[in-house]
Amino acid sequence: MAHKLLIDAGNTRVKTALMDTEGHLEPWFNADYEELNHHPIAMELDSVWVAVVSGQQQNDKLAAWLSAHQQSKVFRVQSEKAAFGVTNAYEKPTNLGVDRWLAMVGAYDEQPKAAVIIDAGTAITVDWIDEQGSHLGGWIAPGVELMKNSVTQRAPNVFNDSHEQWGKAQQLGQSTPDCLLNGCVNTFVGLVRQAMAVSETELDWFDYRILLSGGSIPLLPVDIKRRGEIRTELVLQGLACYARQEKSTA
Repeated sequence: MAHKLLIDAGNTRVKTALMDTEGHLEPWFNADYEELNHHPIAMELDSVWVAVVSGQQQNDKLAAWLSAHQQSKVFRVQSEKAAFGVTNAYEKPTNLGVDRWLAMVGAYDEQPKAAVIIDAGTAITVDWIDEQGSHLGGWIAPGVELMKNSVTQRAPNVFNDSHEQWGKAQQLGQSTPDCLLNGCVNTFVGLVRQAMAVSETELDWFDYRILLSGGSIPLLPVDIKRRGEIRTELVLQGLACYARQEKSTA
């Protein structure tokens, strides 16, 4: 039985899933680009569906992995003005990152309900989609690691020699490294709380979903994680909508 391979090619990692002939998804692997060759494609594939936000170097590694292991037709999905009940807020739809677009498509396909989608990876993105499927807009901010690196690169006296890799939410630092790490984490926490405040005070939403994904989500305090839903496969779920209908945008 031939499967369809779905690939979410992010800035640092590649997430994959296999789709059977009935349209059901089965997660496969989540790996760094350097680890791709540890995952040879041994199964028969009907087609490959790819969402790419990574740079050229990572894109070349992905293309080499695919060509070495599989000769199936490859479809690259791009953001659109409207599809699957979702309408893009951008005047130039393809300028919206395809990962953000597919996360909204996946969320709305799963449940047509107002939602705030927060992805905290290399960058932190926030997108609002209402119950009619209209994308209202969003935010982009530096990710936690990017914040830390930008400070240490531009301010030599703010150094990071802590044995800790990450800071802690709602805690005070008592050394320069801890102040830096905690400051970056709490900036991220503040952004998430502000997104919730905007949803409830500016948009007047009270019954809405908070969907969380990305490597920095574990840094959030418990009250936010309990309020939200951790959904790491939303981009693949959106990509699955295209693969089921064999709707290519590129």
